[in-house]
Amino acid sequence: MSTKVERHRSLRLPWLPPLLVLWALVPGLASAAELRRGDVVQVGPQEVIEEDLYAFGRVVNIEGTVRGDLIVAGQQVDISGTVEGDVMSAAARSQISSQIRGSLRAASNELSVLGPVGEDAMLAAGNLRLMPNAQVGRDLYLASGEARVEAPVLGELRAAAGTLTLSAPVGQDASAEVGTLRLTDGARINGDLSYRSDRDAQLAPGAVVAGSLEHLAPEHEKERGLVQGFYFWLRSLVGLFALGLLFALLAPRFARRVSTMLRQRPLPSLGWGAALFVSIPLLASFVFLVGLLLGGWWIALFILGLYALAIALSFPVVGLFLGQWLLERFHKTGTHLVLALLVGLVLLTLVGRVPVLGALVALATILFGLGALLLTVVRGREPTGAPV
Repeated sequence: MSTKVERHRSLRLPWLPPLLVLWALVPGLASAAELRRGDVVQVGPQEVIEEDLYAFGRVVNIEGTVRGDLIVAGQQVDISGTVEGDVMSAAARSQISSQIRGSLRAASNELSVLGPVGEDAMLAAGNLRLMPNAQVGRDLYLASGEARVEAPVLGELRAAAGTLTLSAPVGQDASAEVGTLRLTDGARINGDLSYRSDRDAQLAPGAVVAGSLEHLAPEHEKERGLVQGFYFWLRSLVGLFALGLLFALLAPRFARRVSTMLRQRPLPSLGWGAALFVSIPLLASFVFLVGLLLGGWWIALFILGLYALAIALSFPVVGLFLGQWLLERFHKTGTHLVLALLVGLVLLTLVGRVPVLGALVALATILFGLGALLLTVVRGREPTGAPV
């Protein structure tokens, strides 16, 4: 085993951002699917879903068998049944203990994987743990603040993490960009290990690296900023997608009406949005001053709360419109709201990372969204007329 310290070469992970986006946008939709949504979505232990399953709710619990793919999103997601296809999951907290015969793609703040994955796994989490009973049949890609890999990985390992602890075998090469890298006694890398960090890896006496061990110099600040920028982009995307998901699932007809309103009346939406954007803070200030004299100053806080919620909703509203428009350009008409929302928000948040242009796009998004929401509420019915 040889050790190399190199100061000019760099371990780059250029595949991670595009793959996360690409894999999220292409969930492998089949011709037939079942949709379940609600506050609590439950698939009982004896249930068998013979097709793809879309499950969206505050709490989602999958205990049965899904013959096709599983696409799930919620605040709390527990998957303990059997999935014969792929799994795509987005949640605040996730526990996946089922047998997954396909690939796993999951994003969560707290993510625990306890069951075997037949093919690749792509995981993004604030706190990630692959338990000893789990196994990744092919390659593992992860991005996490703190990650513990205690399950065997039969293929390659590619990681970007603040702290990465490896306690299980890796069948092929491993590469990582980390703050801290630990290899415990159970770690065995059957290929090469290369890592980028400003600290030396912590290797237990029983840790084995069959190939070469390469410690690369830390990135320049500009390159480090790219990694941080990707993290903030992913966090904003997940937050806006969760908000838009609640909006689309709790009021799907209203969501479609807002999107149609924005399509058919873009200029009135922009004008009314600009009026609301300027006038609501002035109105709230006036109500607050009057409330201090006559009582009821708290009404101003209520107005500002609704104003902030409407601004936040503007991004899912415009994202849904953009997603539907883009998918129609590729002849994907009649696409489910959730997929259109995801496509549109990915585009909006990516453009939002561009200096100057991103600020202009964000302002335009707020104005169009506020106006479309107002016009839809005022009209109280679906707009008519030819699309613009």
